[in-house]
Amino acid sequence: MTGGPGGLSSKHGPALDLPGRFMALAMLMLAVVAVVSPWAYRWLIDGFYAPQLLAFVHLNTLGVIAAVLMGASYQLVPVVLQTPIASVRLGRLSFWFYLAGIVLFLPGLLEHWRPGIAAGAALVFSALLVYLGIVALTLHRAPSSDVVSWHIAVSLVGLAGGIGAGFLLALNKGAGFLESATFRVLAAHATLMLAGWVIIMLNGVAYRLVGMFTLSEDRLWRPVAWAELACSASGAWLLATGLLLNAPRWLLAAGALTIVGGQALFGAQLIHLYRVRRRRGFDIHIQFALAAITCGLLCSGLLAGGLLTHRSIDSPVWIAVGWLAISGVAITAIQGFFYKIATFLIWLHRYAPIAGRSRVPRLEDLYDRRIAKTGWAFWVSGLASSLVAILISNRSLATAAGVVALAGLGCFLANAGRIAAHARPGTAGSEFSARIRFSGTGKEGQVS
Repeated sequence: MTGGPGGLSSKHGPALDLPGRFMALAMLMLAVVAVVSPWAYRWLIDGFYAPQLLAFVHLNTLGVIAAVLMGASYQLVPVVLQTPIASVRLGRLSFWFYLAGIVLFLPGLLEHWRPGIAAGAALVFSALLVYLGIVALTLHRAPSSDVVSWHIAVSLVGLAGGIGAGFLLALNKGAGFLESATFRVLAAHATLMLAGWVIIMLNGVAYRLVGMFTLSEDRLWRPVAWAELACSASGAWLLATGLLLNAPRWLLAAGALTIVGGQALFGAQLIHLYRVRRRRGFDIHIQFALAAITCGLLCSGLLAGGLLTHRSIDSPVWIAVGWLAISGVAITAIQGFFYKIATFLIWLHRYAPIAGRSRVPRLEDLYDRRIAKTGWAFWVSGLASSLVAILISNRSLATAAGVVALAGLGCFLANAGRIAAHARPGTAGSEFSARIRFSGTGKEGQVS
């Protein structure tokens, strides 16, 4: 696969409405995250079991992160594997299950409404199981596999484990049968969903996307990618299994340190690909990717440190670790890759058919660079402030961090709206033709 216009939209990719509906849902949920951040960041000080914090965390994880991963997987997995998706119809059905589940589950958590929690969880788990089955069957049909497809396969195993632990927690809301094991099952659920599914999936997708967009796919250090996968997966499962079995702290710390090793290898790989890239120039996703790598190393390092120093169950370190994984790694990486994936797909949908016959924009012309850079600066500042606020339990600083994060997400969502506007024929496209900029080569329709 190359970095040309067909890179993300080969003959094997599904109709854009399938990934598009998940992306639209994620952007809507991210807008909610942004609006409530000035108040919600204060809840990070309250501990794991505060209903508001549980609802806010799941707004981020289910509403944004999982929705983006599901939509991106439906688009990217068939392209990566050069195999048509197993079932577009079931993929669309999974969206409606997922949407209905979120609509019930999030208010259920917030109001401690058990019927809503139970029905919402059942629908969300059903949607995730359908998604898991579709992607697994597509993987099974693929004629060959590589390190990227193995990342996808291993991440699905993490997702299956996370679904199982999450189902136990949902049942426990009404029956309370987990008793003292509730925290350990919650931690295992978070570990498998974030470290076992989200991070491994993001790492694998990053290898393909970064290589594609920088024209450096052939420079991937494949042994390093395999070693990263081994460290990331074994660390996630060692930690999650140890939590479920109430293993000694040193064994849990070993799992955490193995995750650190995986994140370090992933960071080294991406820095290498950026250094040898053949496509130069402005690329906002690099800034977001480097910030996500930094947060990943800090998150896994704090986790290992907390275990080795025997921090108590109510220590703010554990909130900081979870928040860095959710917001620092996943949400940050999603913003960066959205700038690449969404612009590429919109360009292919709107401008590829007329490229060479009339003037068309470059990819980076579909959004405002200054807004993108400003959003990155606000977002990173908000992350740093929120981390300090959690560790020192300062509510005022948490509120200020939420305001800064709102500004960062507002900039990103403004650009997301600008990108989406180009999908409408006769609107953004015609207006853009009057102010289009070229890359200096004198060629029309160049993708960069």
